[in-house]
Amino acid sequence: MEIGNLNQRIDFLEHRTVTDSIGNHINQWEKTFSCWAYVSVKNSSETTDSGITKEIQSLEFTIRQTKNTRLINPTTHRIQFLGILYDINSVILNFKSQNYMKIIAVARKSGDIYDRH
Repeated sequence: MEIGNLNQRIDFLEHRTVTDSIGNHINQWEKTFSCWAYVSVKNSSETTDSGITKEIQSLEFTIRQTKNTRLINPTTHRIQFLGILYDINSVILNFKSQNYMKIIAVARKSGDIYDRH
């Protein structure tokens, strides 16, 4: 892949527990870093629930493999792209050339727990 194809900016958010001014522990998502990515649709489908049609979209993000990006974990990280939050399903490292990696992520459903960012 050519570096010029990485034409979309994405943000990585990490789930952290912080302590507020009076000692309460609060769970929150903090932006840890952003990078350039090549974004493509991996899968798209529709479901109907109680007469409401919902689209489920899975995207594939191709990014450069760096020290920061190798630390991405599906349980503690998520992606924000064009104002939409994506849950990370898998991180696919390239062990042969170690230059690019792929991340498969699904758009978050509204109303999910920890939906705020």
